Amino acid sequence: MELLHRTDDFIATAPLAVHRNYNVPHMSPPFIVAEIAQGYEGSSTLAERSVVAAAAAGADAVKFQALFADESALPDYKYYQLYKGLELSETTWRHVVNLAHQKSLLFYADALGERSFHMLDHCGADGYKVHAGSITNFRLLRAVAQVGKPVLISTGGSEHQEVERAMDILASCDITLMHGIQAEPTEVADNHLHRIRTLVERYGKPVGLQDHTLGSTLMAQYLPFVAIGLGATVIEKHLALSRLAEIEDSISALTPEEFRGWARLLKQAFTALGSPVWMLSEQERAYKSKIRKAICAAREIRPGEVLTEDDLVFKRTHDASALYAREEVVGRRVQQSINSNALIRQVDLV
Repeated sequence: MELLHRTDDFIATAPLAVHRNYNVPHMSPPFIVAEIAQGYEGSSTLAERSVVAAAAAGADAVKFQALFADESALPDYKYYQLYKGLELSETTWRHVVNLAHQKSLLFYADALGERSFHMLDHCGADGYKVHAGSITNFRLLRAVAQVGKPVLISTGGSEHQEVERAMDILASCDITLMHGIQAEPTEVADNHLHRIRTLVERYGKPVGLQDHTLGSTLMAQYLPFVAIGLGATVIEKHLALSRLAEIEDSISALTPEEFRGWARLLKQAFTALGSPVWMLSEQERAYKSKIRKAICAAREIRPGEVLTEDDLVFKRTHDASALYAREEVVGRRVQQSINSNALIRQVDLV
């Protein structure tokens, strides 16, 4: 209960995220997914508070790992009992999904098994993630494909043939490929962010980063900025109500306060990418008009002389009759005397 109380003031006062209903196309503002994963620890209260915190922190979507132990592991698996403790009822998940929608969030979930997937779909989930551990579960992929909702495909730890097979099965869905692995935490040098461009160029699909950098470091906030510069349109970042609780994946998480500041800056930074088309904007034209230098005479020039580049110097002026392009001057004949350091005007030339 102490964990819940520590976030009350932040949740009550932070502004809600503005919902934008887009499916993360190219050149969209970064779509931010607050990854709760298993951080709700089988508690409906923690799940609800995580949704509220994600909305207050500026996320566009919240994502959970909802599962049933028997579809994810055999009883001899060391985390089998942990998985049993994560199980929540369909009624509870329906409430959590509805809460996310009330808070203007999309609700995403990892597709970890057919039973949990169908349950979440009945609850109104907006989209799914194919976890790297499920990328070869073709029955599950076919079930996801049938509902046709947006899908994030984790490419971490997968061979390209496995990714391509999954893409083929999920061709009816809006696909975003997600780069990154969870190494608890992932070292900075192990992120290989250049693969974002590789994925974009190879598959022509939107690509995102599932970031698992050590959450308590500045690099956990900086790396996604590099990712959007490389073409990432989705950023999945773990959100934990508190690091002190040491819940699942909290080592890679931001706190609600950190997440809110980071998300705001990330979306502001995206606007700096602008357009890849080389066409001067209104601001660039205004800048050019202020900084450009006009053509002046480097020496006294007499009538009849033909101008060369050696005859020219460039200086700023407010005179509206000034010339600026060398092509307008070089090779032209002078029809009247021009003093040294004087503007060369159109009227001076033949």
